[in-house]
Amino acid sequence: MWVAVFLVAGFVLLFLLLMSTQRAGRRAAARVSLLFIVIWLLVTAGYVWYGVTQSGDSILGQLPAALLIFLPPAVPAAVVWTKNRRAV
Repeated sequence: MWVAVFLVAGFVLLFLLLMSTQRAGRRAAARVSLLFIVIWLLVTAGYVWYGVTQSGDSILGQLPAALLIFLPPAVPAAVVWTKNRRAV
């Protein structure tokens, strides 16, 4: 259940950040995408930290859920960054 909540939150955050750069241009979209990836990595690390300290799971036990939380929103952000990073 929490994985689905995190996934939806990740996609909504990415969408809102990209919409905030709609008038600023492609270079701003690239910067915001890279910023999103860093923020989302920190959110995922927080999820793993909480799972290890509060739930008593091991880091290896949390790894599949962490990858499932991090990768789906981060991949579209990486694609946006790749396509717009050399924009004029």
